Amino acid sequence: MNQISFDDLFQEEKKLETTISNLPSPLQNDILELFRKGETSALAICEHLIKLGKYTDERFSTNKPKAYGKVCLALDKMTRDGLLIFVEDMDKKDRTYKLNS
Repeated sequence: MNQISFDDLFQEEKKLETTISNLPSPLQNDILELFRKGETSALAICEHLIKLGKYTDERFSTNKPKAYGKVCLALDKMTRDGLLIFVEDMDKKDRTYKLNS
């Protein structure tokens, strides 16, 4: 008869948490789909997500969507997770990324 220790149970739970946290969220799946369609601009991705109803269409006086910062945070997280590669910051007006193949 094999006995399982408390530490063994904790390690199994931690493995499951790691696996679940590495799965793309619904928002990340929407973003990945836009990349598969050829979109690379954070601003354009933001506009698409607004059209999909993921974010409100509130805007700054510059006409940039208020959701742009949130979209960039999501893109940066996807970069850290290895799903995307950061390409360029275009004078703080827009950013570009590409899929990590």
